[in-house]
Amino acid sequence: MRACLAVSAREPDRPILHEVLAAARWAIAEAVPAPADGWRTAEWISPDGGTALLAWSNEPREDPFPEPILTSGGRVLAYCGYLGAKGDSDLLLDAAALGDDLDGIGGCFSVFRAGPDGFEAATSVTRACPVYHAEAGGLRFAASRALLAHLAARAAATGLSRPAPAYDVPALQSMVRHGFFVTDETPFEGVRAVPNAATLVARRGRAVDVVQRPLPEQGPVPRGRKEARERVEPLAEALLAAVEPFKRHDRPMRLALSGGRDSRLIAAACHAAGVPFFGATHGLAGSPDVVLAQRVAEVLGVECEVTIDKQRSGAVVVRHPLRRAHALVRMCEGMNSAYEGVNRWAPFDPEPRSSGSGGERLRGGFLSDQKDLSRDGVHRRLKTVFLAQSEFLNADANACAQRLYDQWVARYDRDGVDILDKLHMFYKTGRWLAGSHTATLMNWAYYHPFLDNRVARAALALPVEWRLSEEPLALVMHMLAPRLRDVPFDGKRWRFEERRPRSLREWPAWRRRATPPATSAGGFNWRKSYGPELADVFREHILNGPPELFAILDRAAVERRLAEVPPRRPGQSWHLLSLAVLLSDAWREPEPADLPDIEVPVPR
Repeated sequence: MRACLAVSAREPDRPILHEVLAAARWAIAEAVPAPADGWRTAEWISPDGGTALLAWSNEPREDPFPEPILTSGGRVLAYCGYLGAKGDSDLLLDAAALGDDLDGIGGCFSVFRAGPDGFEAATSVTRACPVYHAEAGGLRFAASRALLAHLAARAAATGLSRPAPAYDVPALQSMVRHGFFVTDETPFEGVRAVPNAATLVARRGRAVDVVQRPLPEQGPVPRGRKEARERVEPLAEALLAAVEPFKRHDRPMRLALSGGRDSRLIAAACHAAGVPFFGATHGLAGSPDVVLAQRVAEVLGVECEVTIDKQRSGAVVVRHPLRRAHALVRMCEGMNSAYEGVNRWAPFDPEPRSSGSGGERLRGGFLSDQKDLSRDGVHRRLKTVFLAQSEFLNADANACAQRLYDQWVARYDRDGVDILDKLHMFYKTGRWLAGSHTATLMNWAYYHPFLDNRVARAALALPVEWRLSEEPLALVMHMLAPRLRDVPFDGKRWRFEERRPRSLREWPAWRRRATPPATSAGGFNWRKSYGPELADVFREHILNGPPELFAILDRAAVERRLAEVPPRRPGQSWHLLSLAVLLSDAWREPEPADLPDIEVPVPR
């Protein structure tokens, strides 16, 4: 993992105070849950002391991992994530503006470039590697971690060498609803995320500017099978290029395989590109994910490593929810819910890894599970995105959400159903997935081909209604690995052939692709099906949480929901527990290791 912080004085004749840089150096240990002695650090400060770029890395000092800061003349550059080709960093260093040529390169990245006149910080089209910015005390800040930007800005504003975080409590209303942000706000006062495909420009003596780059224009729906194959060729080529970075390593890539579409397409791309890889899957014994992942690996002639989830007397043994929430808030800076699980820190393992994360871009984002595409249907979905669970929140929080809803309703009148795809990319990928993506980069050489800049742009150039049919994804998979054509999926068939094949001659193969029967092992989700033991934990730690939590919540509504066992909407319990841990500052202390594991019974 690499972390970056750019700082620049607003006025041309003002240097950055030494105390602010000292606070920034201290803040990395607060912002990233990794041992301080494991960081490899690099700093660049302009000759007049008015601009600085600080970078940290826990990656090895060997190829293919770059130095934390790269230099060319009077400019310096650092990036998080990875670039598609080795020469891309030189291209970005030498470009007249950081946005120039940025959309033509591959990889999943955020880029920071500094010089004597200030700095620029840019996101890719998916912004899975985010950029956060703030301004305080006459200084501008941009960082790859929101807390890093926030604590450095707080030091500039307060003069404190080790300031405590200040929370933007009203901004947390969307966390209550969904467990991630559907705005560019963050949990921290004064810190916001830079939008997708945008460059933050902070020139000394000028106002800060955010330059947004255009998204690809969509072409029409293909008129026949031949044209359809031609239209997906750029996407297939982009996927093949996106798996090339795996070849930089001297060992096979570990691919997290499941029974679904997305990880299977990555396997197909690696197979077609000649990338050495093996599958890895986990779950309950006999679950469709485990069975189908093994079958995909067998068809492609690669190994599949299987890990069976730990059970005890018909129960799943899980980590105590408070420990889970503590680790999640610490790792994801309070921008994800403990309903999701992320890895904890471990010594960096240079083994290349990948998964199917981000594949929703090829299937229309939020459109992929939106059955009603009428105006009323889309409006209802927008209400779900922005106004869900309003009964938990007070009037001010709901008024804020209503304004967001009204803005996107107006945008629907202009852009139609495509807004559900863009909403997914801006917020589900660009905010929710960004947290877990950062967590994977801390421990491993992790690559996400579906988050690759060129792959996402090639997908966005296809009409969203066609992507919703899943035909583009199926065509690319059949191009790259025809032998996977008849391996069924866990769940539904391809959407375009859900009810019947397209021709009589395809009936035999269509029957072979029948989805496997559902099992209790495959459908069990302990996070939703919890009983009294977990319910008691949620009630204790949420209702006794910090008073700031109830500045946006209706306490009576929360009490009613937490009394439900089993819960009707368990997600909110996890979201609220995460916010209680965040606002209490408990995540800044060591994880409470003395809490016992909990058993959740598996249904028969």
